Amino acid sequence: MNRKKFGKRALTKDVMWIYGKHATKAALLNPKREILRFILLESNKNFLQEITETSKNTPSPELVDKNYFHTLFGQEATHQGCAVLVRKQPEISLEELLQDETDDRPFIFLDQVADPQNIGSILRAAAVFGARAVVITEDHSPEITPAIAKAASGTLEFVPLIRVINLVQSINILKKHGFWSIGLDERAEKRLDETDLCGKFIFIIGNEGTGLRRLSKEACDFVAQLPGPSTFTTLNAAQAATVTLYESSKQRMKGKQQ
Repeated sequence: MNRKKFGKRALTKDVMWIYGKHATKAALLNPKREILRFILLESNKNFLQEITETSKNTPSPELVDKNYFHTLFGQEATHQGCAVLVRKQPEISLEELLQDETDDRPFIFLDQVADPQNIGSILRAAAVFGARAVVITEDHSPEITPAIAKAASGTLEFVPLIRVINLVQSINILKKHGFWSIGLDERAEKRLDETDLCGKFIFIIGNEGTGLRRLSKEACDFVAQLPGPSTFTTLNAAQAATVTLYESSKQRMKGKQQ
């Protein structure tokens, strides 16, 4: 392998770096990931032992110094002394996911959410509370970057992150498959915890500044606000998604126990 061609300046749309212990470990343990490089600080050999105890197919790492990490990712990146260069996985479509009509887990739709940290955190919430996928728009959404992978803490390996051209059209596709759409809006009259969420739902969350766009809101079957005191209702997109998915998961679990 010509490793020089995988330096910082020669990256293509087909490959990306993933750094941070949780994200790196998840990538190394994902049998569907093609690992092109594995770099490690020599002082981080305990991490290597942890990986090899879990998987016998771990590629041998290149031991490098901190300056090498700084050259690749900048001095502000929280790389934790490990990183992998991976081939990006093929993107999955909504249509592919919808082939399983028995899967009633919720979808999270992000209406032009632009903050990579928020998207990464939403992927984590989706993994914890059992969302089927996170859907973002082609325009006004960031590319999948090392920062998103780090914030997602490994969940990028198994929670689908789907890009769509038109959010409203995609909402309507899911509606045809029996999903109800709920937009989150702090000015809504209805509260999420007063809504029966034991069904097939799409939760639509607006961006960090202006919230849901008009057409996105009009595509919702109804809008709801998150429970909380009226004196302070503003949450960022990741916090709103986490509370929403928690409420959905709680109701679904309760419904199965009855």
